[in-house]
Amino acid sequence: MKAKKYILGALFMAALMTGCSDNWDNHYNSGEGVVNNSSIMIVDKSLTEYLSETPSLQSTYQLFEQTGMIDALLAKEQLYTILAVDGESSAASLDSKADGNVSSDDLYKAQTYISDVSLSPSNMTDGQRILMWNGKYLNITKTENEAGETVIQFNNAKVTKIIKLNNGYLYLVDQEVSSPRSMYEIIENLGDDYSMFRDMILSRNELTFDKEASEIIGVDNTGNTVYDSVFTVRNPYFEAKGFDLMSENLNATMLIPSNELVTEALQTAKEKLQEWGLQREDSILENWIFQVAFFKEKYTKADFEENEDLTSVFSKQWRTTVQEVDLDHPMDMSNGTAYYVTKLKIPTNVLIYRLKDHFKYYEKMTEQEKAEYFKTENLTFKEIKNNGYHAGWVAAGFPRIDYDVAIFELTDPNNKSYVLDFTPFMYEEVGTSDHKVTPYKVPAGTYDVCLGFMQEKKKKLGNITVYVNGEKVGTISESSHSSTTFHYDRGGQGYPEGYDSKAASAAGVSKSGNYGRDGGKVGTITIEGEAKPIVIRFETSGNSLTQAVLFHWCLKPTADCY
Repeated sequence: MKAKKYILGALFMAALMTGCSDNWDNHYNSGEGVVNNSSIMIVDKSLTEYLSETPSLQSTYQLFEQTGMIDALLAKEQLYTILAVDGESSAASLDSKADGNVSSDDLYKAQTYISDVSLSPSNMTDGQRILMWNGKYLNITKTENEAGETVIQFNNAKVTKIIKLNNGYLYLVDQEVSSPRSMYEIIENLGDDYSMFRDMILSRNELTFDKEASEIIGVDNTGNTVYDSVFTVRNPYFEAKGFDLMSENLNATMLIPSNELVTEALQTAKEKLQEWGLQREDSILENWIFQVAFFKEKYTKADFEENEDLTSVFSKQWRTTVQEVDLDHPMDMSNGTAYYVTKLKIPTNVLIYRLKDHFKYYEKMTEQEKAEYFKTENLTFKEIKNNGYHAGWVAAGFPRIDYDVAIFELTDPNNKSYVLDFTPFMYEEVGTSDHKVTPYKVPAGTYDVCLGFMQEKKKKLGNITVYVNGEKVGTISESSHSSTTFHYDRGGQGYPEGYDSKAASAAGVSKSGNYGRDGGKVGTITIEGEAKPIVIRFETSGNSLTQAVLFHWCLKPTADCY
C-alpha cells in the first residue's frame, strides 16, 4: 500500500516551471551575458559525474549516494536543477545511524537539493519559487550588487558558482539550504520524548481511499478489482476549526510539550482535583493539552512577551505569564513557527468548568447541618416546592432539571429584612436512607457569582445584596425578579459544558436557550490563598419583602481563574 499527502498547487507550479525555455546556453555562447557573473562555466559532463569527481563537493555527493538520490537521478534520465554546498566543511553531513540505515532527516535533506525543473539563470526572476524533491518550494531572490553582478539566493543560501552540465544546472551555494518541514511533518517526526503530544494529534487522522489515484494491479479470485491502494490523510478534527494541518498555506504557531511536561501537568491536575473533592474526565484534561497548542497566526517572541493571553484555534487560553516556552530557540516550519514548551500547567478554569448546585437539599439535612450551612436571621423554613420540569428537554434526551425551590418566610413579618449566611455544599445520597454533606473547597481565582430564584413580579423577594466571604459582590434589585434573568437557571449567562443551544434549537428543542444556564450574574469575586469553603451572604430588605425563594447558586471561573 502507498500513503500520499498532496500539496495543492505543486503539480501546477512544476508544470509552469518546466515550460521555461532552456535558452541560457545559447545566450551564454553568443556572448549576450544575460547573467553578468564571472562564476559561470559550462562542463561537458553529467551532474552525477561532476559531483563525484569534484573534491569540494564530496560531502554533497556522499549525501546523495547514501540516500539513494544518485540512483534516482540516473534512473529518471531527465534535466534537473541541483544545489550543492561548496566546500569540504559543508553542513551537508549525514545523520544516519551506524547500522547504515538512512534517517528520514538525511533523506529530507538530500531531497532539498534536487528539482525536476531545469532552471537556467536567465529564466530566473526575483521572488520565483522552485519545487524540490522534498515537496517544498525554495524562494529565489535575484538582485544586483554594487559591482553590477547578479546575486542569486535559494532561501538563505547564496549562489557562489553556476555550472551548466549535460543534464541540467548545478548551483553551488555557500551554506546548507534551510528548507523547514511543515507542521504536520514535524508532528509525524517527533521523537519518543514527545510521543504523547504526537499521538494525541495523529490518532485523529483519517485515511480515505483515493480510487482515482490508485493503480489497478489485477483481479482477485472472486472477480473483484485489486488496487495498489493510495490513501489521502486528513484530520477532520482540526479541519472543523478551519485549520488544515497538512496545508502549506498556513502561517501558524505550534507549541510542543514533552512527555515529561504532559505527565507532570496531568498528575498535578489530578492531585488538585482530589484535594478539592472534585472530578474531571481525563479526556478533557488531555484534550486541552493539544487544543491549546495551535494558533492561526505566526507568533514572534514579542507576541509572547507583550500579550498576556493568546487564543488557540480551539478557543483555548494560553496565559503567557503562567505557561512558558523556549522563545530563544524557535523552530522554523514551512508553514509557520514552532516553540518547545518549558512549563505547562492545566488552568483552574479547565479543571473546573463551573461550580453549581441547588438549595433544595435543605429539607433532607439534619438540624445540625442546617445550622452549619444555613445560618439565618429572621427566616423560617416553610417548604421545598416542586414547580415541575420542562418535558421537551427530557424528550430530546437532555438530563431532567426539576424546578425545586427552597421557600423561607420572614420569622417576624413586620421586620422587612433578613440575613442568610450560606456555605455551598455537595449533597450525596448514601445507600437508601442516609446522606453526606461536604462543603465545596473553592480554589484561588476569579469567579462570576450567579444565582437563581423564582420569577416574582410583586417585589416579595426584596432587594438582595450579595457578599462572598464578607466582600460585596452586588445587589439584585427587587424589580429584577420580575424578569427572567434570575428565574431558576433559565436566564443569565452560560450553559452546561458541551451544550450547543443553536444545535438544540435546530433539532427542535423547545426553549433551547433556557437550559441549565449559570443563572443571573450578580458580580465577580476573587478568592485568594488555599482552596477553602466560602460563605455567600444574602442581606435582604424591601417594603414588600415576605419570603426567600432559593433555587441555585453558581461560581463560574473567569479567564483570570488560571
